[in-house]
Amino acid sequence: MAKTKKEFCPQSYSGELAKIDFKTIYDYGCCAFVLLWCLGIEPDTEFEAIKTVQDLINSKAIEKDCTVKWYEAIKSLTGRESTVEFKNIKTLLGIKKRTPVRFDYCGKSHWVGVENGKVKYNPLKTSQCVEKGKPASARILKIKGIDY
Repeated sequence: MAKTKKEFCPQSYSGELAKIDFKTIYDYGCCAFVLLWCLGIEPDTEFEAIKTVQDLINSKAIEKDCTVKWYEAIKSLTGRESTVEFKNIKTLLGIKKRTPVRFDYCGKSHWVGVENGKVKYNPLKTSQCVEKGKPASARILKIKGIDY
């Protein structure tokens, strides 16, 4: 019998998949994925990103419905204290550093990453909120000891 590669463990992998609430993360995980991007955490694979969000849910740094608990999530991901300013906006102009921004359209919303006044990261391939909507809210992140 051929020796099995240690890295190739499909049964273990399926167990990891079984622990993830894919539907909730698909429907509401945009803000969490944008937070990762804003912090410079860019996993190599989509699965790693999804697993990171699920780990944050398991540790209660993100609610089960994917609502980001900003201070807890940032502390969990960076080990550092932070302040987060909730700011209503109407334009992306003036946003220089990586910033989570919520776009609203027809009663729906979607979070994207903005840098230098432009959408630089969208966790969805396409979003009507971004294409047809307007920026409505930003989270200005300040993390102790990090100037990003």
